[in-house]
Amino acid sequence: MTELDLCYLPATEALSLFRRRKLSPVDLMKALVARAEAVNPAINAFADTYFEEALAQARDAEERYVKRSSTPRRLEGLPVAVKDAQRVAGKRTTYGSLIFKDNVDERSDPMIERLQDAGAILHARTTTPEFCLSGSCHTRMWGVTRNPFNREFGPGGSSGGSGAALAAGTTTLATGTDIGGSIRIPAAACGVVGYK
Repeated sequence: MTELDLCYLPATEALSLFRRRKLSPVDLMKALVARAEAVNPAINAFADTYFEEALAQARDAEERYVKRSSTPRRLEGLPVAVKDAQRVAGKRTTYGSLIFKDNVDERSDPMIERLQDAGAILHARTTTPEFCLSGSCHTRMWGVTRNPFNREFGPGGSSGGSGAALAAGTTTLATGTDIGGSIRIPAAACGVVGYK
């Protein structure tokens, strides 16, 4: 399996390979980080990144899989990119707005807590239009997010960074929010699966 294959590995398959000790969470994370460093400058799907922290967490996850005495959690070692509209304790949430450029949250949203409690590793924040109020994905805070298949087009919105990140192979899973199509539009524009 090539590094590019790893970047497009379905989450269920990655977890299965982890459990069978055929793939290390560290190798998957390294492949995604390398891919992000190569393609994100052109598509701009990530706001903030936590690559070093994520690699350390991937090493911890790898250890859980290696030790027969410990039980890996359901999403142990799985990379997840989080939309910049969902609170993560100790991390910045800007909602795509300059007003919140220095906003660091004290608490995580329940969904984020559940992902982390299940062993998911948050390695990046994905871009969103300001306050998630647009079907396109560009702001003064993060700039323009582009569709990885054709950079002349956008990835849709408001979870456009998440759709673009998945389509570009820079994350295994990504979160989003949806009131009027904010997951469904980027999923359709980027050719990925999105659940509302």
